[in-house]
Amino acid sequence: MKKSLTWSAIAAALAAVLWAAAQIVPAHTDLAALFPDNALLYLEAKDFRTLLKDWNTSAEKRVWLQGANYQGFSRSRLFQRLSQAQDEFSAAASIRPDNNLLSSVAGSQSALALYDIGNIEFVYLTRMDQAQVEATPLWQVRDKFGQRTEGSAQFYVHQDQQSNRTAAFAASNGWLVLSTRADLIAAVLDRLQGAHPRSLPDEPWYADALKQAIGPADDLRMVLNLEKLVPSPYFRSYWVQRNITEMKQYRAALCDLHRTPQSYREDRVLLRKPGATATASGNVQPLLVLAPDSAVFTSAQASPDPERVLAELRENLLDLKPEQMRVAWSAPSGVAQENAGSPSMLEERIDVAPVIVAQSDPYKPLRTLIAAAQPAALLKVYTTRSPQDEMFVSIDRGIVVPAASPWNQDAIQNAIANALRPGLTASQLGVVWVQHFGTSGNYSALDGQVPLYLAVRENQLFVATSESLLNALLSHRNPSAQSKPDGLTYAAVFRHTPREQQTFHKLVSSLDTANRSNNSAPTPDDDAQDGNGQTPPFFSGNIASLGRMFVHVERESMQEKDEGTQVRQTVVYQWQHP
Repeated sequence: MKKSLTWSAIAAALAAVLWAAAQIVPAHTDLAALFPDNALLYLEAKDFRTLLKDWNTSAEKRVWLQGANYQGFSRSRLFQRLSQAQDEFSAAASIRPDNNLLSSVAGSQSALALYDIGNIEFVYLTRMDQAQVEATPLWQVRDKFGQRTEGSAQFYVHQDQQSNRTAAFAASNGWLVLSTRADLIAAVLDRLQGAHPRSLPDEPWYADALKQAIGPADDLRMVLNLEKLVPSPYFRSYWVQRNITEMKQYRAALCDLHRTPQSYREDRVLLRKPGATATASGNVQPLLVLAPDSAVFTSAQASPDPERVLAELRENLLDLKPEQMRVAWSAPSGVAQENAGSPSMLEERIDVAPVIVAQSDPYKPLRTLIAAAQPAALLKVYTTRSPQDEMFVSIDRGIVVPAASPWNQDAIQNAIANALRPGLTASQLGVVWVQHFGTSGNYSALDGQVPLYLAVRENQLFVATSESLLNALLSHRNPSAQSKPDGLTYAAVFRHTPREQQTFHKLVSSLDTANRSNNSAPTPDDDAQDGNGQTPPFFSGNIASLGRMFVHVERESMQEKDEGTQVRQTVVYQWQHP
């Protein structure tokens, strides 16, 4: 009997302790329910303090801050806008701009919602006990803030008169709330105290995106209201991908980041607007096995438009004529030059339209053949050749086009020869196809100086700029192999191995050589900060320094499935083993 009473007392005491703890730090598994609606972007971290610590102590951050890519970014309009907003918020919060505010307010479970992208209006919530809150710079200057009450909770507000920027914060039940608007602080405090007004999960764009998530939020989750973000002029100005037209078909997006010591994985889903349809169908998985292991970049696209196939053929294989580039070393004259003609033009008629000679399209036969074949997919493969004793880097390119019907090899060869002839010869020199026989069967090659190799295997067309790449593509072809259909409509692989990094730096260094005023060779310090404040060279400085930042990333892959109402993407960054 006594033993039973003892266990009952222990259970009652434990229940009381758990109840008291719940009153101090409520367990909120769905942080989004604590945020008011009408947000443009929602960001949630399982442990923001650890994420920030990993970034601040990483070699990637140290290399980036010392590189030319950061120096170029620090001169950009976006950087200036963000720096201005940071300084104005620091002034409104009565703390020094150089004070490490972000690290001091980084708690464990955290979330942020953005409500105005132009004015950068947000509310931020992080789990933090009272002792940690009292150690923050904000709490130490709270006597400079005005004090307000929302329910049983107090919060602090201060507005900078010069910038009209507001800083507000509150500490309530084990949470620190920080915002640029007093009403957003009050709204979060209401929800922390049990109120149930309309919140983020009540909005269709957020709820629908969350339904498509593969699992619960891991290291980092971002949900975007694209229907409101994309039309914003700020989004169009600063969105680095510059694919606004493509983004207009989507209404919401979700991205989950999963981190391990060996890789980072992003799981993305983009929801289409009502009425928008799928742009691709099929499965590109069988095409990926054709690419050799030496390929630095491989991409496969399902259901390509025939014009897209022709454009890729021209850009990568057929239009290989060198272009004359003129470098202007002086600024254009500020005086407008009027074209008034010359005395020799007095006899020219101005009341008759000039004769315009119709230009024939040499690619018309090839365009017709591609459209008739109905391309089912498009594979692009790039490999590099860079001998140690040579200055230049050679990039070999190959394309494979599976079609709904078998290709006519003779017709394709004639169409390509006719397209190349006007720019190469007045007769047949250099545009005659010669048959070759290799371990993977027969193929054709042009007899001139244009490196072009072609082979047809039933409904697959192989074209490459090098014999070795063409044979590599053909050798990986296995018609009897059965691949599991998984609906991949796009896939890409980029290899960032140490060898390819060296090749890349050699390539970008040669690109900037012609633009150097002193014609000096590039040096290893080209990505360092310019002491005179000059903009670093774009390729050998800016772009090369970004590559050095990701020196430990060995491979990046992307897979996409177009499911009609939504598009799923998986991006994996694989790190080199130490």
